[in-house]
Amino acid sequence: MGIKDFQEFLETECSSACVSVDLLKISRAFVPKRRPIARVGQVGTSGRFCVVVDAESCLDRLYGGYFSDWVCGGQWNRMTSFLGNLVQACHSANMELVVFFNGALENQKINEWMSQQLTQRDKVRYVLRHIANKGTPPPKVWWNQPVFLKEALKMALRQLGVTIACSMDDHHQEVIKFCREHNLQGIIAQESIYTIFDPPRYFSSNNLKLTYKGSLETKEYIMDEIAKCMNLNPNRFCIFAALLGNHILTDEDLMTFRELMPTTDTGKPRRNRDKLDADLIKATCDYVRNLPAVDNLDIVGNDVFKLFKANKADLVERFKQSVQYFVSGTHEGFMKNCQLQRGLNYGNPLMGPNINQVPRNIDARVLGNAMGDAQSKKNLGFPQVPNEILRVAVDRHQKGLMHPHIYQVLTQGEVKLPVILEDDTTRELPSYIDLYRPLRQAIYSVLLNLNKQKIVHEIQNKEKVNVMQPDFSAQVKEWVVRRGSGRPTYEVVTARPVEWKTPSIQRMWLGQQDGDKDRRLRAFLTIMMSDTSLMLNTNYVPQHLLVMCSVLRYIMQYGRILQRQELDAFLAMSVSPLLHDVQTMQDLKLPNIVPRGSQLASLFMSGIETAAMANDVCGAPIPWTMICPWLYMDGKLFHFKLLKANNNTPLIDICDGQMEQVLRVERMRQAILENLRVDFAKPLLPGFYYPYPGQPYSANPLPYGPTVAARGRGNPMPGIPSRQVGRGRGILGFRKEPQAGRSPIEAQGGQLEIAGVVVGQWGPNMSNRRGGRGGNQIPTQVMSVGQRGRGIFTGRGGFLPGREGMIRGRIASPLYNSRGAYRPAYYSRGRGSPTKRPVRIVARPGRGRTVKATPKGRGVTVDVSSTMRSKASDEFDEVDEEVNGGYSGASDEDEEIGTATVSIKG
Repeated sequence: MGIKDFQEFLETECSSACVSVDLLKISRAFVPKRRPIARVGQVGTSGRFCVVVDAESCLDRLYGGYFSDWVCGGQWNRMTSFLGNLVQACHSANMELVVFFNGALENQKINEWMSQQLTQRDKVRYVLRHIANKGTPPPKVWWNQPVFLKEALKMALRQLGVTIACSMDDHHQEVIKFCREHNLQGIIAQESIYTIFDPPRYFSSNNLKLTYKGSLETKEYIMDEIAKCMNLNPNRFCIFAALLGNHILTDEDLMTFRELMPTTDTGKPRRNRDKLDADLIKATCDYVRNLPAVDNLDIVGNDVFKLFKANKADLVERFKQSVQYFVSGTHEGFMKNCQLQRGLNYGNPLMGPNINQVPRNIDARVLGNAMGDAQSKKNLGFPQVPNEILRVAVDRHQKGLMHPHIYQVLTQGEVKLPVILEDDTTRELPSYIDLYRPLRQAIYSVLLNLNKQKIVHEIQNKEKVNVMQPDFSAQVKEWVVRRGSGRPTYEVVTARPVEWKTPSIQRMWLGQQDGDKDRRLRAFLTIMMSDTSLMLNTNYVPQHLLVMCSVLRYIMQYGRILQRQELDAFLAMSVSPLLHDVQTMQDLKLPNIVPRGSQLASLFMSGIETAAMANDVCGAPIPWTMICPWLYMDGKLFHFKLLKANNNTPLIDICDGQMEQVLRVERMRQAILENLRVDFAKPLLPGFYYPYPGQPYSANPLPYGPTVAARGRGNPMPGIPSRQVGRGRGILGFRKEPQAGRSPIEAQGGQLEIAGVVVGQWGPNMSNRRGGRGGNQIPTQVMSVGQRGRGIFTGRGGFLPGREGMIRGRIASPLYNSRGAYRPAYYSRGRGSPTKRPVRIVARPGRGRTVKATPKGRGVTVDVSSTMRSKASDEFDEVDEEVNGGYSGASDEDEEIGTATVSIKG
């Protein structure tokens, strides 16, 4: 939207209006004009310098900055440490913060959200590509908020005693109204729309910096100086903003108007200028300045859209609505509205409602809007929501005590699922949208009371015959960005009653009987498919690790997603004392980063967010202090444990030699896998992928892994020739005809290749008879050594690392021996790692040349020294900087030159 481009214009063209300030110095010198009257739940009455922080524009600042370890899954203890220092510095300087989060669905801004998600998806692709090629953290220009960041920030700020609030309808309007209603001293944000609203004081969140010398530095935008730089009367700023474009009057609507704006150098009309730049903003400012009068918006609108004929009336009406939108955020507009309605009742979260008590101090207008939205959904077949449940939902949502999706489902029946760090070009891991959809369906059914309605109907019609069964279901829209999709779309998800009986939503939220707490916990565990005896045994699963273990158990039931060592890495991370050592984790340097580890961390944290939502729906049986991610998750530590686990390190070494940690891991693993038929995932073969089911998922988890066709004959995967598909057990290679029980290798000879160069050839010299020597000879083999990337293969599936111990930034793939036995991949010749075994065997037909074998078929040893140089190829390698959207750091580099020495024994 055009109004967003105005922020950059202020930074460059109105630099005199941007002044560097120290917020702590300002707060120390602050003296209130009159002593405020303290009221319960009222902020800004302590006599401190109080500002509201728009969290949506400074999530990176609240996280602690652009440090690159976010790509591993988030460093949550480091985030809480930074927030603790920030809050302590503010309190010591007589400063108070109110952090405002966006909890509104904002259907009116859905196009803007779509554009943001597409941009985010491009960033994710660049990040994953960078990790795969470099094995290092991405540059800060690609910073992407870790999954669960908003909810984690709410928990951390709540723990520190900071007031938090959450918008319900229009985020920017509610932030400025909150600031005016509570007489706060300013706003910290990075949205140019606030310059039009003209707050008391406006500070930049992008430049917010807490220094070691004890200052909180940023920039302040002086409103009067901005008006002087633009030579525009403040009473015309709202018309100027409307002509820049927003969600009401879009850029497409203003295309013709912009083409008529003369250029500053030639004075002629411009053509095809759909993007705002400094020149166009100045021309629009000149147009508004030269208007004879602005009292009658109809006259202004008719002049703006004078070339339109068909939809001129509609454009003029939307122009007036856009102007009114900006006017309502100004001080004059707020004073006019105060006579008709009261402001939103955002209070201190520490004074929040009891889950067993219905709040009575909800603003009637806000509750009326919520009931109106719920009533409109009821008319469309959506289940009716009780008023007392809406009242609790509004109160908890406003104060940031509940996941925002709950209020959105109750009132509008829609949610938005953003893009996360996952690869949409491969099928190695399922999307979090599909993985946790059965959980969300169960959550929707419990929230909308579908189970209770079904139970009541069955009891009432128990003795009746031939009673028609009503449809106890509801449809919820989920806005998603699918793999390969050009734009976000919504998918209709059906929430149906599950097979087990759960308490009603009124009883879970408001019940005060003795057994209600146990019913809430039972409902939560049943939604998470973790209602087992060991999960409730604190000797196996501590209370602060219950959410983590329930998410891992659900993933294990879904199908073959996690490998065994990856499950151990999650558990070993959660019991490590390093998890809470902020300084040690900050100083820890990872040898490399693998894409799968980053994606697994994002997938896991998406499950944590879904579990937190389920906990809120069930009446918070698990205290919010036990859901905080810094109790069990650190992305860098998880990556460190994962690298050790993938190196075939024993569990005792993964747990730093501490037997106590090993026992805790074993007990948690036993609880997670209780009564499950476990099928761990296997590493992917080189050049091979496992397709996952593409059909809509039902309530029951589907198996995730290669299909029967992929393990047998035929050509189940489009784009892959049939001759490349093996039997699954055995060696992938080329074959002429599928023969059951035989390895797909030709029997006419073999050769040794180093980086694609033939350096030796030989014929069959070994026996493949199981009973002893002699008999049938094995097919001739081709040993291919020196794969593209960093490092070379060693014996028995091992890998000798080069500069970073990876092949194009990826862990060495698993291999199979000639009899089809699986051999795990190693990074190097570690403890217990066998050596001197063939690594890769590829068929080569039509070769009959042989070499003389040593006695007993054993002594063939080949030592090869070869200089290799390769360049990592990628589908994005030829994308130039312009196509990449101006992002830097995405280009590939030539790999270092290395020397490979290989010893092969038969």
